[in-house]
Amino acid sequence: MLCVQLVPIFQGLAYNQQLKIEQLVRRTHAKKLESVLAPGDQDQLIILESGQLKAVHYTDDGHEKLHFLMNAGDYTGENWLFGEKNTNTFLVATTDSLVCRIAAKDFNQLLVNLPDLNYQLLKSMVTHTNQLLQQNAYLSIGRIEARLIAYFNDLSIQQQSQTVTLPFSLKDLAAYLGTTPETISRKITELGNNHKITKLTNLKYYIH
Repeated sequence: MLCVQLVPIFQGLAYNQQLKIEQLVRRTHAKKLESVLAPGDQDQLIILESGQLKAVHYTDDGHEKLHFLMNAGDYTGENWLFGEKNTNTFLVATTDSLVCRIAAKDFNQLLVNLPDLNYQLLKSMVTHTNQLLQQNAYLSIGRIEARLIAYFNDLSIQQQSQTVTLPFSLKDLAAYLGTTPETISRKITELGNNHKITKLTNLKYYIH
């Protein structure tokens, strides 16, 4: 399978068009904990072919804040394609990963030659914006326990089950919800003691 066939914005294109885009792709391997992208790097679209990446930035006091996780088929960097500068986002591999890159200048030429991509890209940007708004909604909740309950409830709706699987580690969940791993671990234990959730495995929980 072509790397670009993993990405929704390219899936509606004819195969010969996908092949032309694939020729622009540069593949790189990233080992676990290796930085894939840092502020100041060349503007580019990042597509994850396999593995997992996390997008983080660091606060003034050095704490890591998680923006989102990328799994196979996910991509990021569309804002940078239109001139927005990456001033604080790092992409870090959480597992050994295979990354596909398309330089901004090459992608912008695609938008000229393939007008349908503009619509698909706009839809993608709206989705990513909504994800950031959702995270900000969690962070606006004062009590960590309430943030955690809101997150678990939303996860239950997304996965359409009372048994939910966390998409990332407790450390990354803590960064996503703006707290520390110790606090997240303590609050999960308290929720279990209060019979609001039941821990099934390290990443799987039953929501009462």
